[in-house]
Amino acid sequence: MTTVQMRGKGTITFPAKLRDKYKLQEGEVFTIIDLGGGSFLLRPNTLEVDRLSKQIAKHLKDENVTFEDLMETLREERKKYFKENYGDIKASGK
Repeated sequence: MTTVQMRGKGTITFPAKLRDKYKLQEGEVFTIIDLGGGSFLLRPNTLEVDRLSKQIAKHLKDENVTFEDLMETLREERKKYFKENYGDIKASGK
């Protein structure tokens, strides 16, 4: 069990051990649920898309992949997809 103290304007600081364990970061949003009898439940409001986007951004940074790299790959994949599904426009005379 961990004890925390409420400060001015209702601020509570999460102990570093819990922040690290649950990967909580500054600006994290929580839902507070009143369980009655003075008990509360705090639940992070992390959206799945936010979690995944952070994970992707970290991976791209770790691999030194730039936005330009992503856009070039997208252009190449679009050309490949179009050719596989619609053929070569020049060859078909379209």
